[in-house]
Amino acid sequence: MDAVRNAPTERTQAQLPNLVIAGVAKGGTTSLFRYLAQHPDICASRTKELRYFEPLRYGEPMSPLESYARHFSHCSGQRYRMEATPGYFGGGRPIAKAIDETLDGARVIVCLREPIQRCWSWYRFVRSRARIPKEMQFGSYLDTCMDLHEAGLDGLRVNQPYSGLRGGCYDESMGSWLELFGDRLHIEFFDDIVTDPHSTVERILRWLGLDVGVAAGFQYDVENRTVQYSNRTAQQVALWLNRRGEQFFDRHAGLKRVLRSAYYAVNQDSTAEVLEAAARERLSAFYVPHNQKLVDVLRSTGYDRRPAWLSDVTS
Repeated sequence: MDAVRNAPTERTQAQLPNLVIAGVAKGGTTSLFRYLAQHPDICASRTKELRYFEPLRYGEPMSPLESYARHFSHCSGQRYRMEATPGYFGGGRPIAKAIDETLDGARVIVCLREPIQRCWSWYRFVRSRARIPKEMQFGSYLDTCMDLHEAGLDGLRVNQPYSGLRGGCYDESMGSWLELFGDRLHIEFFDDIVTDPHSTVERILRWLGLDVGVAAGFQYDVENRTVQYSNRTAQQVALWLNRRGEQFFDRHAGLKRVLRSAYYAVNQDSTAEVLEAAARERLSAFYVPHNQKLVDVLRSTGYDRRPAWLSDVTS
């Protein structure tokens, strides 16, 4: 079902989100979602990642819009209704076009992270979620990613755990998002979200036309930190409980922190993990042309803010 045939009724449109954090995975989207959700004029979806438009990334139909709108039924007049699904950005034009056509006047935020570190973080994430073998080392993981990428198969849903390499090719999607959303697209960088979350949130609030002063009272805790597990069964149970209890834990953040700390104490694998120089060099060579093209795209639209990892890129 495409966005046109799935057009919203007037009542459904009034419930749909008009602020979407669209990417990227392991780019700080969870933390940013939690920060912005504290603003009184922003109503966040009960569940962070709704993935409503994500089927378009794999050529699959979307669910009825009413099912999407129900995630915002608790909103009561806030200026913005917000969701965050980091898988949207990599879907490129099909997802960007569907969001633009379905969510009237929606604004989109994209958070970019230095692609080498993002790939490393994604590997650690899928490994911590038991989506790849725990014993798989990064070199072997990268071999698989490279093979799938060269075969054009790393965009398939079945290979999603091995999309670590492809996920940092930001140039392949950015042009479509900028073309379709223009000034309604805001780009942030993981570096700023981590080092100065308060200023980052203030910058976004100014772009949204919202009161900036309240951001001084927000809590800026780091969310979604990846920790490797020791016992696979215990990890799977913990992940299931976290998914089932997401809404409850959102309302009881203090309890979640206590339980998470206790869990890490008994099931954290303390083995040190290091991104080795050979793998870093291999990734660096792969991403050079993609970063060059990304700078070209950003420059062509007058977007001047760039992090350190893009500041020395020439084209």
